[in-house]
Amino acid sequence: MATVTAQYVPKSESSLKWIRDTLILLAILVVARFILEVAGVPHNITRYVSSTVAVLLAGIYLGAVAPLRGVTRFVQLILPAIVVSAWTVAWVILFTVISAVFQLHRSHFADAEDFGNWGHLGQHLSFHIIEIVILSIIVLLLMAVPFLLRGWPIVVGPVAMLGAVVIVRYWVEAMGLEPLRFAAWSSTIAVLYCAFYLGGVGPKMGLDSLLGPALIMGWAWRFWVYLATVFAALVPFFKTHFFDPTGDRIVARLAGSLVAGIVEGFVAGLIVWGIAVWIRRATRPQ
Repeated sequence: MATVTAQYVPKSESSLKWIRDTLILLAILVVARFILEVAGVPHNITRYVSSTVAVLLAGIYLGAVAPLRGVTRFVQLILPAIVVSAWTVAWVILFTVISAVFQLHRSHFADAEDFGNWGHLGQHLSFHIIEIVILSIIVLLLMAVPFLLRGWPIVVGPVAMLGAVVIVRYWVEAMGLEPLRFAAWSSTIAVLYCAFYLGGVGPKMGLDSLLGPALIMGWAWRFWVYLATVFAALVPFFKTHFFDPTGDRIVARLAGSLVAGIVEGFVAGLIVWGIAVWIRRATRPQ
C-alpha cells in the first residue's frame, strides 16, 4: 500500500498561535450562553450552547490540523490541551463568580447555594479547578487520535468526522432528546460515508490499496464508540444507548465491549474497503 506523506509547515510556526481562533470561539460560546440565560432564554435551549461539547470537538479538530501547523511530536500537544481546557474553564469560573455575586438566578453557572455563601462558592470553584485537569487529559486523548494518524492523511478527516458524530450523538442523548432526533447522528451511517470518500479520493492520492485505510477507519470508529461507552459507565447520571450503568459487572461488560469493538471494527473495515473498491472502479476514467 502506497502512503502519502503529510506536508508540514516549518517548525518555527508551531507556537500556540495556531490555537488562537479556537480559544476565541470557545470564549464566545461561554459569553453567548451567559448573555442568553440572563436575557431569559430557557435553559432547555441555552444548554445546546455547550462549551464542554465545543472543547471536545475542538480537541479533535486541533489534533487533525496540528501537523499542518508545524506540530510534529506528540509532546507538543500537551500544552495546547492544557491551555484550551484551562481557558474554557476560566471563562466558566468568571461567569460563575459574576452570577453568584450579583445573584443572577437565571444563570446556570452559579447554584442558588452560592448566593451570599462564600464557602459554598469556593467549593464550587474548586470543582472547576479540578475539572481543568480532567478536561485536559480528555482533550489530549481526543487530539492524539487524529494526530497519530498523520502518516495516513487520507484517514485523518474521516476519523475526525466520526469522532465528532459520536460526541454529538452522546450529547444529544444525554440532553434527553427523543430518539427520532438523536438517531440522525448515526456514526454507523457516517462510516459508510467514509467508504465513499475513500473510494473517490484514495486513488487520487496515489493509494495502490485501500484495505489499510479502510481498516483504520473501521477500528477508529469503534474506538470512538468505546470511549463514549467508558464515559457513559463513569458518568451514570447521563442516560445514553452506549452503556447501561445501572447493571452489575461493569468492568467485565466494558472488557466485553472492547473485544466486541475490535471485531466489529475489523468487519466494518472490510465493508468500507468493499464499498471503496466499488467506488474506485465506478469512477475510474475509461
